[in-house]
Amino acid sequence: MAEWDRTVDLLVMGSGAAGMGAAVRGHDLGLNVLLVEKSELYGGNTAMSGGVCWVANNPGMAGEGIADSDEDGFAYLKHITKGEVSDDRLWLYIRESKRVLAYLHDKTHVRYIPLAKYTDYYPEAPGGRAGGRSMDPLPFDGAKLRDDLMRLRRPHPQSQILGKFGITAKEAQAAIGVGFTTMVFMAWQMFLYALRHFKRKRWGRDTKLCAGNSLMGRLLLSLRERNVPAWLNTSVEELVFEDGRAVGAVLNKEGKTLRVKATRGVVLAAGGFSRNLEMRKKYQRHPVSTEWTAGTPSNTGDAIRMGHDAGGALALMDEAWWTPVSLVPKSPFSWVLVVEKSLPHGLFLNQDGKRFTNEAAPYIDVVNGMYDDVAKTGAADPRWFHIFDATYRKSSIAGPVAPGKVMPDKRLPRRYRDGNFLYKAATLDELCDQLEIPKASAKTAITRFNKYAVQGEDPDFNRGWSAQDRYYGDPQVKPNCSLGPIETAPFYAVQIYPGDLGTKGGLVTDERSRVLKEDGQLIPGLYAAGNSAESMMGRTYPGAGGTIGPALTFGFLAAEDAARAPSRQNKQEAAE
Repeated sequence: MAEWDRTVDLLVMGSGAAGMGAAVRGHDLGLNVLLVEKSELYGGNTAMSGGVCWVANNPGMAGEGIADSDEDGFAYLKHITKGEVSDDRLWLYIRESKRVLAYLHDKTHVRYIPLAKYTDYYPEAPGGRAGGRSMDPLPFDGAKLRDDLMRLRRPHPQSQILGKFGITAKEAQAAIGVGFTTMVFMAWQMFLYALRHFKRKRWGRDTKLCAGNSLMGRLLLSLRERNVPAWLNTSVEELVFEDGRAVGAVLNKEGKTLRVKATRGVVLAAGGFSRNLEMRKKYQRHPVSTEWTAGTPSNTGDAIRMGHDAGGALALMDEAWWTPVSLVPKSPFSWVLVVEKSLPHGLFLNQDGKRFTNEAAPYIDVVNGMYDDVAKTGAADPRWFHIFDATYRKSSIAGPVAPGKVMPDKRLPRRYRDGNFLYKAATLDELCDQLEIPKASAKTAITRFNKYAVQGEDPDFNRGWSAQDRYYGDPQVKPNCSLGPIETAPFYAVQIYPGDLGTKGGLVTDERSRVLKEDGQLIPGLYAAGNSAESMMGRTYPGAGGTIGPALTFGFLAAEDAARAPSRQNKQEAAE
């Protein structure tokens, strides 16, 4: 047996919410923890995300005057997961997520506040709520991280206003449109940005961290204060087992091979496989591409693959945290259509010029609608488009293209024009020719949509019925803020794709985040959390933060189980 280069109690693979959460909790329980991250930056997918955490009946809801209960939270999850997740697991999350949230608030720099008006994704479902369960990280002064600020993965470019600074989820709703209130808000934010000039100059980037950057910055500072080693540019090359138990790993640290012994276990929290084309083609529906993900380049499924090679069972590998996306020239990440899909004066058409889903539905459902459309049409080269008119263009965003009042067509960068990103035509017929879709069916679909949109109705897909559909709507549009006719020339289109925020299939685990084999037996010493594990939300998405809440919770549970378990080293010493 080769010698060990280092011995720790707990080895954590990955530096997203699940990994850092496990590292913090493991340290606080007295474990000697080592966290490793294969890329050159901390934060994983979480750092690029909205950072929101979904917790039913969280303590902040009462302060906002929102009534909730554990029973309603359970009823909601049970309804939307459609019996695919056990009652015990749902109750476990309802109970433990609140405990983890309280611990982070009391013992670390992590701070969350409830979004009182951000609805569950199915608020009308049994136990659903019209707000409060999704919680937003408070902004964080990144200067507190000092040099580590430059080692924190930057936000998704889509989340940066004017490419310069971030805002909170609550502020994001206020920033939509080009009205007087929005203009005042933006002017104030620019003023605050200017006040941070010297901090930006000192640290090389804006120091006001919001969303996922705030969460991961707060967790990283908490790790630093605990002196937990967190190695960048360090990949796990191989898991090491003795008598069927995970006892360590072979690492590649900046080109140097190290064998690290982990006496209490190894936590696999390195994200999903959204950037691994081979795995995506093997497990997921087609069409599929690694270019359509908003996830980080390092999400190549390493942890899932190694856990599976060790005998771990897999589940939900055909699923992801789906969202429709557009591809922006010269951007390394796809841009998600969270806001655009709910705004009036636009709709989605397929390559046959037909509507196929409720555009304003939860983004996971929109992409499921896209794949259902493929199954229905049998298209060999399926294509989808976001079609909108001049009314939409004047006051609404389209990916990186700001509203026309702010960024008129004549000022658009060349890379966005002439079908490179944004299509434009004087008539619908001309637009259909550019998109190569049938004129007759497209005009029929738009005419029908317009007829009912002015009445605030959508008899085909019920768009605008749910409060979720209307969250990002335009309140100035009546009678339904998510519906408006497409009738004012010129007309525009952006091609969209079935993208994702990350994959949600992975290793099957038990209530303590321990990896299970196909026969249900444990792989001792091996844990998985975050997108490296099968999602406890099944095939659905309860609301904003439905990924990060479980990541933090099950990362904690992994560390707590490892702390309870007798160490391999102590067992050997006792035997001797």
